[in-house]
Amino acid sequence: MIRIYSDKTQKFYNSIEEANRAEFEAKEAENRQKILAERKAADEKARKEKEAAERKALAAEVETARQAMTKAQKAYKDKLTEFCDKYGSYHYTTTSLDDLPTLFSTFDEVFKKLL
Repeated sequence: MIRIYSDKTQKFYNSIEEANRAEFEAKEAENRQKILAERKAADEKARKEKEAAERKALAAEVETARQAMTKAQKAYKDKLTEFCDKYGSYHYTTTSLDDLPTLFSTFDEVFKKLL
């Protein structure tokens, strides 16, 4: 009995038809794996692009808020300076760190971590 060896599958077969069918099935399985890998890569790329777009949009919102804060702080400083120039000093009492300028919010995070 003659046996047929396939270089693609690296197995022996009883007939050429069996060898051809096995090679075809192996090629089909290889193609399926390749398609799945391409889909996975495309999905990962789409996820990363979506994540980058969301990050960029949120960063733009943060920048807009920062600019508004800077403008508000400048307006506050100008009004405070005008008041102090006219009346000498300004006093207010607060019980919340939220009322303090942004500079002090860094200390708030430090104290929260220490507690």
